[in-house]
Amino acid sequence: MAKLLSLIFALLAVSAGQAMAGSATGYDAAAVARIHAAIVDCPACNLAGADLSNTCVKGKDLSGANFDGATAVLMCMSFANFSNATFRGTDLSGANLAHANLDGADLSGAILDITSLKGTDLTKAKGLTQKQLDQACGDGETRVPAGLKVHLCT
Repeated sequence: MAKLLSLIFALLAVSAGQAMAGSATGYDAAAVARIHAAIVDCPACNLAGADLSNTCVKGKDLSGANFDGATAVLMCMSFANFSNATFRGTDLSGANLAHANLDGADLSGAILDITSLKGTDLTKAKGLTQKQLDQACGDGETRVPAGLKVHLCT
């Protein structure tokens, strides 16, 4: 019981801190709190500038969400729907985007250091550069826009 109460108080403290930070950065603090609590279907939500590191949205719907300038280091994002989402300037270092739907997503300036793109179709993503792909990795199922290539994850 004591551990459960400690967990609840910790979550409330995190949510309160995010609510205060959210007002300064413009992201939706309630949406960020839902992601941190793993209650994560969040289409069109505003996550711009939020710290989403080490969270998981595997298989969830975040279509049209705004991740601009967010920190999503080591975020589990596999099999999720990010169609038409924006990731401009987002740090996706170490994130797992395997088999994610990125149709129409804007990856302009996103940091893809050690980001897994296994099985992901990036042919309809916007703003993707070879420099970004040189830092990420994929597999034989990964699809990239014409003229670009991704190296295999080892």
